[in-house]
Order: sequence, then C-alpha cells, then structure tokens
Amino acid sequence: MKPKKSPEANLNNYSSTFILLGLVLVTFLTWKIIELKTYEKEISIDKLDLTGTEEDETLEVNVEDLKLPPPPAPVAPPEEIKVVEDEEDVKEDIVQSSETDDKEEIQEIEDIETEDVEEPDVEVAFQFIQNPPIYPGCEGKKGQKLKDCMSKKIAKFVNRNFNTSIASDLGLSGERVKILTQFTIGKDGRVTNIRARSKYKDLEKEARRVIAKLPKMKPGQQRNRPVKVTYTLPIIFKVED
Repeated sequence: MKPKKSPEANLNNYSSTFILLGLVLVTFLTWKIIELKTYEKEISIDKLDLTGTEEDETLEVNVEDLKLPPPPAPVAPPEEIKVVEDEEDVKEDIVQSSETDDKEEIQEIEDIETEDVEEPDVEVAFQFIQNPPIYPGCEGKKGQKLKDCMSKKIAKFVNRNFNTSIASDLGLSGERVKILTQFTIGKDGRVTNIRARSKYKDLEKEARRVIAKLPKMKPGQQRNRPVKVTYTLPIIFKVED
C-alpha cells in the first residue's frame, strides 16, 4: 500500500519561492513610488476680470442740507495815488532835527530823589553764621574757635547765675533737670526774644531771667552785613539731695 502525501508538505517546498516573489514585488512598488512625480496646480491669470459685474452704487446727497461758508468780505480798493507834475509845488512836512546847537544853553536836570529800600530782616542760626557774634573776652579768635569760645562763656555765665535752689523747692532733689532755651542776638549785639521750655514754669522764668543778663556782644555778620543770630542753649543740671 502506497503512503499518501500531505498537501502541507507540498506547500513547504514552495515557501522559498514565495518569499523571493514577495521581495521582488516590494522592490518594484518602492521603485515606482520613488519615480512618481507630483505637479502643482497652476492658476491662470490671463483672463482676470477687474471690471466687476455688480452695478456701481451711488450716494445721493441733498444739496439743501449742505451749509456753504459765507462769502469773503469785499477787499477795500487801494487808495488813489495822485500824480503831481514836476512844475507844481508840493507842501512837504518839515522834520525838525533833535540835535542841539553849541550856543544853546543846556538846562540842568533836577536831582531825582530815590527812596532807600529796606533790606529784609534776616535771622541766621548760630551754626550757619559766617562771622559769629563776639562775646566779651573772645576777641581775636576766628571761625570755629570763636564759636567754641562764645559757647563756653555763655554756659559758664548761666551756671554761675542760675538759682538751682528753685528746683529743690519744687521737690526735685536727686533728679536731672533739663530746660531748653533759645534767644536772639540782635544787630546791636543785645539779647532779645528769649524763650524757655520746661515742665515747670518757675524754672522757665528763672532761665529767662538769667539769659536776659547776658552782656552785650559784637553782632554777627553774614556777607559783611550785621544780622540777627539765633542761639539755642539747653540748660541741664542735677539737683543735689
């Protein structure tokens, strides 16, 4: 008895052939795709119509609604120029000369009185004054040395004349007392406009009394002119028990 051949065995014999045919087919299709050309679509503009087919629209304007500007004012006619013959005499205006003759007497002009304008009353702080006031005993010093000498002299005068027993009477024993004072050295060198500030009116009054006794000084100057000078003096002392 003959053995039967299986159909699957016969197909396996042609498997290599099928693979080769598939490779050839893929290669052919790839080549055709590469060789395939594309062309852009061309647009023809030879017969482009620019005249338009729609009817033109017209805008109707009512002439009566338009307001026309008023007509310009009439121009005045030029003055008539009168032509005069050379033989005719014409009266001319005589222009007098402003020059004087050597023989003409010159009148004297009266002196015009001018009013002196008062300069503003300037008041300069002591730290900004150019030439500070000169306290008696500080003559010959200049600049900062003069300011230091004046400050020391004023502080010494106040300490010597201030009645500290007033603070003791107020029950301030052992406390540190401070009184802020300010005064003005006028153009004549005298002390004016004395002000004092403290918690206690009696101490303010005593401070004004002592400062009012300061001696007359040589006034301070700003730009070589006497001016008022403002001086600030804090009075600080401790009341002994």
